[in-house]
Amino acid sequence: MSELTWEHLRDLDCGAIRTLGDTWKAYVEQQLAHTERLRTEVIEGHLSAEHFESDTATQVREQIGMTADRYEDDLSDYASTRIATTLFEVADAFEKEQNELKELVPLIEQHDFEIEGPRSEYDVNLSGDLHQAILTLNPPQWLCDMCGVQKPDGFWDLDTIKVLFNGVDLYGTAIGLAGQYQDWLRAVMSRAHDADDEAAAALSEMRENPTELPPRLGATYDDLVDDYKEGVTEEVAGEAKAIAEGTSGMSPEQVNQWWEGLSESERQALIEEHPEWVGPVDGIPTESRDTANRTLLDNDIDRLGTQIAAKEQALQGMDPESEEYEQAKEELDGLKGDRDDLANLQDRITNDDGTPALAEGPEPKQPYYLLGFGTQDSGRAIVSVGNPDTADNVNTLVPGTTSNLTDVDGLINRAETMQSDAQLAAPGASNATVMWLGYDAPDTIVPEAMQERWADGASNDLERFTKGLDATGQPNTNHTLTGHSYGTTVIGHAASQDGVNADNIVFVASPGVGTDTASALGVDEDNVWSTTNSLDPIQLSPDFLHGANPAGEDFGGNTFHSDTGAWNANNHSTYWDDTNMAGRETLADIATGQR
Repeated sequence: MSELTWEHLRDLDCGAIRTLGDTWKAYVEQQLAHTERLRTEVIEGHLSAEHFESDTATQVREQIGMTADRYEDDLSDYASTRIATTLFEVADAFEKEQNELKELVPLIEQHDFEIEGPRSEYDVNLSGDLHQAILTLNPPQWLCDMCGVQKPDGFWDLDTIKVLFNGVDLYGTAIGLAGQYQDWLRAVMSRAHDADDEAAAALSEMRENPTELPPRLGATYDDLVDDYKEGVTEEVAGEAKAIAEGTSGMSPEQVNQWWEGLSESERQALIEEHPEWVGPVDGIPTESRDTANRTLLDNDIDRLGTQIAAKEQALQGMDPESEEYEQAKEELDGLKGDRDDLANLQDRITNDDGTPALAEGPEPKQPYYLLGFGTQDSGRAIVSVGNPDTADNVNTLVPGTTSNLTDVDGLINRAETMQSDAQLAAPGASNATVMWLGYDAPDTIVPEAMQERWADGASNDLERFTKGLDATGQPNTNHTLTGHSYGTTVIGHAASQDGVNADNIVFVASPGVGTDTASALGVDEDNVWSTTNSLDPIQLSPDFLHGANPAGEDFGGNTFHSDTGAWNANNHSTYWDDTNMAGRETLADIATGQR
């Protein structure tokens, strides 16, 4: 558990951490020079075929070459990919939060507030001097300005009496501002603690599981060479399995570097032999994940078909009136539902000849990419319209309450609409729109959508997904996160607690995002947007459920207009209809970097 305090973060020298990362990088470069000399001066020089020509000499050269290869792989994997990258990542994360802290702390001090409490639950409270100033009717000028009253000049003048009868407003305003700063501070420190813990875990994992050394010379050359070749395969497989199971300690950026460090044959072998270690993993490129996930989708549909046939056969031998029969029938219906859902997803994203289907929209039409799926709970599906790895602009849609795999067509339709709008708004740019149902969405408005556990459960997964897109995408890609309904709550929790890689955040029809201020979301307030149409019943949602309304004046950020058209019973979901072209065009402008 991170012991980082706000004072530590404020005074931290992030440059020193980066220098340490650079030192590890330089160490790698120095050591690679030695392996290059080994190849040129020993293998191609002293031990070359010109001087030694025999089967044994050939095997010696092969063994030394593979030893050098293994040494370089270890250097790249541990010293560069893991250690140096971990240091660079944590320095970037600390510096980002440090910059916010350096903006926030002067504001707290300027308004005579104090930071109190343990590091995990910082409180921002009124100082004793500020309390006394309000009680003695000598409030500071900034507080009078916020309350709209004239600062008193004397104890019983008219201005003093006016302030006296507005004393509750003075206290309420001061406490409200302190609360906003408190939310901001807690969000900053929460993200800093997460970065600290993740870096510590990654470095600890490397210490506990050090790299294997190259095989020692000796014994029979044939056996050594065969064992070594098998060892490489086992090592790569072990790393891939640990990454997929989440036990490697690697960030998505490190996963991407690890993947790029594999040979083409190793990558292809993993996709073909172990698609389950490739398809769901954030940080692996989209093309590879799509290929692996389509294989997994085929396999799951076939597996469910086999289970259904076996269950139907078992039912034939049961008493239709028995509890055993009822239970088996319920299980059979569940298996059929899962198979139908997966088959529907497959039909939507795949042509009859097995190739990826093209989505509807302006030319050039974009193919679907499958980045994840599952039948657990209400189902999962992550589908991109267009390749986010090559796009200039990527917009990720997080749907809300009642979203499930059975109704995935409607969710993909929304992503298609957003993709078409983006292409029309920026015809000279490449765009991709991701539908991210990567979490178990609430099934009901009451009571499930009134609870935060669904958003908390999705927070870490959404964080890793956004960081994975950043790791595999272009250097200057414009990333937008768009949430609808409870999806905005998911984004808010991920952004304020774990931190997300996004340039823009858009809240559509939000019931609250888990924080009261845009400043707690970790992105520039100017890039936080909210919209709710005038007839959307979500406006009746009480603030105490999921925090303040992000479309409210006090939240910060920006708002934009969405039309409803005629009133209907579904005004909570009309944001993608043709009746709301004003809202759709604004969202497209935001997602393509034009707002």
